[in-house]
Amino acid sequence: MANRTVTLEILRTDIENQADFVGATQRYTDPITTRWINQSIQRFRERLSLEGSTHYLVSVAKSLTSGATSPYPFQVLDLSAESPSLVRTFGVDITLPGGIIRTLSHTPFTERCSYGGPSVTGIPIAWAHYQTRKIAILPPPNQALTAVVWYLPVVADLSADGDTFDGVSGWEDFIVWDVVVRHMTRDRDGDGYQMATAYRAETWNDIVRNATKVTSAGGAHIGRDSMGARGGGGYYARKGRLPPP
Repeated sequence: MANRTVTLEILRTDIENQADFVGATQRYTDPITTRWINQSIQRFRERLSLEGSTHYLVSVAKSLTSGATSPYPFQVLDLSAESPSLVRTFGVDITLPGGIIRTLSHTPFTERCSYGGPSVTGIPIAWAHYQTRKIAILPPPNQALTAVVWYLPVVADLSADGDTFDGVSGWEDFIVWDVVVRHMTRDRDGDGYQMATAYRAETWNDIVRNATKVTSAGGAHIGRDSMGARGGGGYYARKGRLPPP
């Protein structure tokens, strides 16, 4: 998807027109509207990424060492020094000896002890959020490996009129209606609120349908367990268990 940027000034103008408060500068100041725009943009980016869109994700290559990070039974991969900083991690790939790439399964941190120490193969099969900018590699590898981490980066707030948001193919409409909803809430305008929330929902559903579509004929294809077929332990990774020796 190509970038199609819209400025902060355009976003504010669209909001003023949709909320019908053009010229009401005393009640709805630019700083208030700008703050709501930035909050909406941050929520939108994370929410769309959670729906499966990779548009806002970036990647970074990291090195895994051998063994667990004391005093834990897992290895901690620290991403706190990365720039841009992280909002949330969305995926981890590791390169195995021989150049085979494995995508690790995401597991809840509460399941960390289910992996019980190094695997019989010395190969991690899962990862979990340890903190916002740290992840646990489960189980810890018994050799040095390379990992590629996919994450949603922090972005700076829009502040100057010329600062831009990537509207892609009309995605800025969600930001506009999301902020209009807040204006309607503040004004206790019941009819306006219902109309704005309906437009927001319609816009969101349209964006998700298009942003997560990967082929011209439909969405992502769920095929057979190819990693399992190649001996990569895909079945066990999904089940949160180590493959048998």
